[in-house]
Amino acid sequence: MLNRKNLFSVIAGIVILTFIATAGAAAVEIDLEGIEEIEGLYMYDEITDMDAHEAMRERVREDAVPIAEDAVPEEPIEVAMIYPALDLSDSWARGYQGFIHRMDELEIPYDMATMGSGHAQHDVQRSHLETVLVMEYDYVIVGPTELYVQQDAIQEIVQHPDIEVIVWNYSTPLKEWGESREEGQPLSWVAFDHLNGAQMLGEYIVENYDPDKTAMMMYGVPGSTSAMRGYAQKQIMENHGMDVVYEHYADWDRELAYNATLDAAPAYEVDFIHSTSTAMTSGIISALGEVGMQEDVVVNGWGGGSEELEYMTEGLIEYTVFRNQDDWGVVLAEMIKLDLEGRTDEIPLAYSGEMQVIDHTMSEEEINELLEHGFRYSREEMGLF
Repeated sequence: MLNRKNLFSVIAGIVILTFIATAGAAAVEIDLEGIEEIEGLYMYDEITDMDAHEAMRERVREDAVPIAEDAVPEEPIEVAMIYPALDLSDSWARGYQGFIHRMDELEIPYDMATMGSGHAQHDVQRSHLETVLVMEYDYVIVGPTELYVQQDAIQEIVQHPDIEVIVWNYSTPLKEWGESREEGQPLSWVAFDHLNGAQMLGEYIVENYDPDKTAMMMYGVPGSTSAMRGYAQKQIMENHGMDVVYEHYADWDRELAYNATLDAAPAYEVDFIHSTSTAMTSGIISALGEVGMQEDVVVNGWGGGSEELEYMTEGLIEYTVFRNQDDWGVVLAEMIKLDLEGRTDEIPLAYSGEMQVIDHTMSEEEINELLEHGFRYSREEMGLF
C-alpha cells in the first residue's frame, strides 16, 4: 500500500544563505553558501511574486481557456524550442507534447521549430542560439546544456527587442541580469526546481535509511544543475551521517555512468548510489547487474519518467522525485498566451512545477493514478510507461 508519509509536496523557503524545508518528515538544511556554483543565482522564491506563481500553478492544473479573440495574432507566431533532445529521459519529449497540445487548445496560431543537441554538446547548442537570433523568432524557449556555458549567447537573445525568451529547466535567474525584465531578465525561467528536488529526496533518505552507509555520487556536467541536484544532496547525506566515498561526473550520459559504476561500486563496496538523471540511473542499474550488486545497492531516480517507473515496478530503484512532466510544457503555452494578451505582469519571473517523492511501496495502480494527470497530454503519443 502507498505510504503517505513518503509523498512530499514541499514549498522551499530561503532564509539568508540556508535552504530549509518543513514537512511531515524531519527538516533538513542545505548551506547555499557552501555551493559556489549557485552563488550567482536567485532561488525562485527570492525574486518571484509568489501570488503570481501560485496563480500560474492553478492555471496549469485547470483546463485550457482559449486566447482572447482580440489578442489572436493575425499571422502565426514563430516559436523556436532549443533543448537537449538527445536524452534517454522522456522528460523533454513530454514537455514538448504538453506545449504543442496546450497551444492548440489555447487556439494560438503558431509555427514551431525545434533544435536539439546532446546534454554536453555545448557547441551544437551555441550554433542553434546564434541561428534563432539571426532568424528573429517571436518566442525562443531554451533549455541550456549548462546555464553558465550558454549565458552570454542567451543574454544576447534576451536583449533583442523583438524576441521573448523563456529559459527552460532553470527556475534560478542569474543575478547578473538584474531583478526584473526591465533590468535584463527574460520573460520567465521555468523548471522543476532542482534544489527543491534535492530537498525532497534528502528528506526521504533521512526518514527512511540509517546513516551508517557508504555512498557514491553521480553528477552530470560541472555547473549549476549538478550543484543543485548533487552537491546539495551530498550535504544532506553527509549531515545525516553517511560516508560519501566516491564522486563522478558522467555528463548526464548512460554509458559514462555505466563505466564509472562498473569500476567504483565494487571497489568501494557502496551501499548507496545517488544519481542526478534518468539516463545515468539506467547506466548505474545495468552496471550493478553486471557485477551482481543490484540487490545490495540503493539507487534513486530523478524525474519519475517512464523508464524510472518501469525500474521501480521491477524493484531496481527504490525512490524518485516525480514531476508532472507535461506541466512544464503547458506552462510555456500559458505564458505565451498571457504575453499576447498584454498580461505579462501576471507571468511569474521564475516558475517551479509541482513534484513529489514516490517510492517502491506504491502499486502500479497508484502510480497510474498520478500519471493520469502528469502525462495527460503526452500519453496519447508516448503512453504512460
